[in-house]
Amino acid sequence: MENNLYSQLAGKMAGLIRTGAITVGERMPSVRQLSKLENVSISTVTAAYHLLEEQGWIAVRPKSGYYVRRQVRDSLEVPSTSEIQSRPVLATTSQLVMDVQREISKPNAVSFSRAIPATDFPITRHLERTYTRLSRMRKHLGIGHTNPVGPYELRQQIAHHAVDAGVAISPASIVTTAGCLNAMGLCLQVLTQPGDVVAVESPCYYGILQLIEAYGLKAVEIPVHHQTGLSLGALKLAMEQWPIKVVLSVSSFSNPLGCSIPDERKKELVLLLEQYQVPLIEDDIYGDLYFGRRRTRAIKAFDTQGLVLLCSSLSKTIDPQLRVGWILSERYYQELLHRKFLNMLSTPILPQLVSAEILSQGIYERHLRHAREAYQYRYRHLVDLVSEHFPTTTKISRPQGGIVAWFELPKHVDATELYHYGRKHDVLIAPGEMFSLNKQYQHCFRLNYSARWTPEKEKAIEKLGQWVAARCST
Repeated sequence: MENNLYSQLAGKMAGLIRTGAITVGERMPSVRQLSKLENVSISTVTAAYHLLEEQGWIAVRPKSGYYVRRQVRDSLEVPSTSEIQSRPVLATTSQLVMDVQREISKPNAVSFSRAIPATDFPITRHLERTYTRLSRMRKHLGIGHTNPVGPYELRQQIAHHAVDAGVAISPASIVTTAGCLNAMGLCLQVLTQPGDVVAVESPCYYGILQLIEAYGLKAVEIPVHHQTGLSLGALKLAMEQWPIKVVLSVSSFSNPLGCSIPDERKKELVLLLEQYQVPLIEDDIYGDLYFGRRRTRAIKAFDTQGLVLLCSSLSKTIDPQLRVGWILSERYYQELLHRKFLNMLSTPILPQLVSAEILSQGIYERHLRHAREAYQYRYRHLVDLVSEHFPTTTKISRPQGGIVAWFELPKHVDATELYHYGRKHDVLIAPGEMFSLNKQYQHCFRLNYSARWTPEKEKAIEKLGQWVAARCST
């Protein structure tokens, strides 16, 4: 109840700021004043003010109190839907991808380039303690290779949490993996042969494009709408024209647009898959990070023929260092298990046991509620900063969940040049050309907004905006 109360109070005060009832630069009521006015505890007011500060509505001045910082503006347009000629292209990923990955650990750089979760949540400390305790209590060394299927307690928890996505599945139909990308790779190995054609979203997460290249596949890019996701009309046309062996989709809060396919369209997509008997690899890694009232259902929730293979992990909700992922598939279970055995025999047992315990506890659900709230507000603050420092011709996506935002600049502005400029000034972004095989997005880029905002990060956005403004004026 306390959590709900401070959130309600924060929402009320944010509404007063948004409407101008409390103006920029004005001092907020003191904690004691607001406590009396609203008939709530001092701790509730303090928590509400901390939340407003996190959202960027107010700032604290030492020995003076809280002051209204700025009003969030949301006047920027949304990115355009790409116009792509659907034809198979041999997947070749740019050297730029590896350059961006190498820069990740650049000392003293402000990084927006990695799609990783924030580390300022309490679950990080809980994770460390669980690792320490289980490493002492549970045997994980000197036992040889473990069963490639993965520990039952983890698969049981995965099955339990899948219910939230509308998926009812037995632990006996779940294979654990070394992360979500590894899961998708195993699926591709089972479903395709070198030279086959697969359908991918556009823009598409570059890690998926690298997988397709690694297996010698050709890709047909399917346009994605900034709100409703994968274009079913374009996908149907591609299926009629080309021998597509599999479709890959980040169906909920896609990377990089943050869009989600509505449930009705997911039903239509499954009917399309059934009509052509084409399987779909569903990347549901961001599914738990929704901004709305409830979790969207996975595509697999509508699957009755086993054509959908759902892949996910804890890399975006907790930490990618866990390297714990999974595949939900009844129809292809044996082939996937055999492929995993051939690739890696088994996966390390300790991270899986740690993940099983965390998933079994209420702390994980509390963490997700906290993370969803924080990410939504951090995104709003990003919009505020971009509205202030970038030209009005800048377009930004409206994520419905997840941790990344997609930017579209005027077509004459080269976002890869922006990447090199940022790298030179210790600001890292992900240039748009990495998200396509057809060089569709050289005027676009992706930013991660998951981490807590700091003055250094705000200054970095200002630097990027100044560079874009200078290029737009030439």
